[in-house]
Amino acid sequence: MQIPIPRYRVLGPLERFDERDTVQARNTYEPGSEVHRAFYASHPEWEAKDQEIRELPGLGRVGDPRDQLLLAQEMEALLRLSGEEAVDGPVAAERLALEPGRAALKIRSFARHLGADLVKIGPLNPAHVYSHIGKTWGDPARPWGKPIELSHPFAISLAIGLDPEMIKTGPVLSETVEVMGVYGRLALVATTLAAYIRSLGYPARAHVMPNYQVLAVPVAIDAGMGELGRHGMMITKELGSCLKLATVTTELPLALDAPGDIGVEEFCRDCRICAETCPGGAIPHGGPRCVRGVEKWAINPEACFKVWNETGTDCGVCLASCPWTKPRTVLHRLATEIASRKRRAGWWMSRAERLIYGRFRPRPMPDWFEGEPGVWRKFKRLG
Repeated sequence: MQIPIPRYRVLGPLERFDERDTVQARNTYEPGSEVHRAFYASHPEWEAKDQEIRELPGLGRVGDPRDQLLLAQEMEALLRLSGEEAVDGPVAAERLALEPGRAALKIRSFARHLGADLVKIGPLNPAHVYSHIGKTWGDPARPWGKPIELSHPFAISLAIGLDPEMIKTGPVLSETVEVMGVYGRLALVATTLAAYIRSLGYPARAHVMPNYQVLAVPVAIDAGMGELGRHGMMITKELGSCLKLATVTTELPLALDAPGDIGVEEFCRDCRICAETCPGGAIPHGGPRCVRGVEKWAINPEACFKVWNETGTDCGVCLASCPWTKPRTVLHRLATEIASRKRRAGWWMSRAERLIYGRFRPRPMPDWFEGEPGVWRKFKRLG
């Protein structure tokens, strides 16, 4: 299998990431539990800050109770679609042959038919597989700390676009209801696609929120879907960064997509709008640095997650304020086409953003939400 050259700089040995170390996983460790004691015995530097975050209201616990229940029901459905019995399963005894190019065409077309907006196929770099399970959600099939062994050579990256108008209401519950709704649709697409591949006689596993064994963003970048932005998320020409991801890994031989180049690195060097608007100050204003062997902009996850737990949402301000996040009109598609081809695009596009749209201000929630739309005003960065 020929591995495409990635659109990022590798400065040293790529290190696998332990899911137990993610700020979201750490938030689930109950004080006094065996898991809590074991983890913070090895990482005492995080204990005080994590406890401070645990004492905040928490995700989904701010806002009108009638709106909180919208999010709760989306999460219930998502948990059913992300259990081990849903993301993986038995493989058919008879293997049906498909030439890699034909298989790739079939997989892309089926995934789009199921509802994916973007589908790309790339190699699964073993460095992008989590080393250990950190988020269990009470599933006995996912014991905390179990080493992850995933040897699939191919990865299918799936994206569904978020509604920019809903994302621009954040950080309030309407933003997170949109995010979780898209994660639910992605889970349905990914689990159906993985089940189809297993029925062909090839192992396949879906990686969906909140049950990933892979780092979905670098896997999608390796597949040519987009490039990494200053805010730590992927930017694509088609959807900007206003999207969510799922992945299917498999042994089914597939023709690979080549990594693309839309000039994100140069764009983000000139444009700092996401860093300027981030309520928690979690996005760096300076240049990239080396993180686990890769040169990238490194956000402060604790500062980001603190805002999540203060507002009861996953915020979304960095996505909403990005110049690439606009309604998918003919004019915007033309602008992104120009921006992806012209140098200094970040310089002129970010200045045009400020001139035309002004300082980022969250939009009012849709009228079918009950909550107070002004909760974001506590953050000075949002005015």
